[in-house]
Amino acid sequence: MRRFLHLRAAAGDFLDIVRQHAAHFPLGGVVHSFDGAADEARRILAKPQLASGLNGCSLKTEDNLAVVAGLPLERIMLETDCPWCEVRPTHAGRRHVSAAALAGTASAKDRKKHSPECQVKSRNEPANIRQGLVFPGRQVLEVVAGSQESEDVGAVAEAVYGNTLAMFFPAKGSA
Repeated sequence: MRRFLHLRAAAGDFLDIVRQHAAHFPLGGVVHSFDGAADEARRILAKPQLASGLNGCSLKTEDNLAVVAGLPLERIMLETDCPWCEVRPTHAGRRHVSAAALAGTASAKDRKKHSPECQVKSRNEPANIRQGLVFPGRQVLEVVAGSQESEDVGAVAEAVYGNTLAMFFPAKGSA
């Protein structure tokens, strides 16, 4: 069984636990909402069965973007952590988000006034990842592509989609 592993400000302890229990998840796992330093990323990537899950919380600061820039694309997965961790206007990664990807969030409504035709304000919805959408967009994807200095957002999307298939649906990922 693959694992979804939450790491928040505890890389040393986390890696000790992973080392002690790696035999219990030989198929791998995702380090959810990764927002650690470059050294933490290097130590996590030394574990071949782990991938880094990125969302808006992973893209807040210039340091975060520098870490994302150094991650191998084949070890990245995208997340929403819905309803949290959207790409906020104050985040360093926001500069990589296109106007088209922001268009959907412009009409977002407060959760108390929600309607099915729009997103909930300040909620990171799965639609904020999908490659094919112009509205409401692909904010997390665009920030990761921009941080990796890739002008081909579609190629980044395909690579990350392949990573997800390989991790969670290996029969489909090998096709």
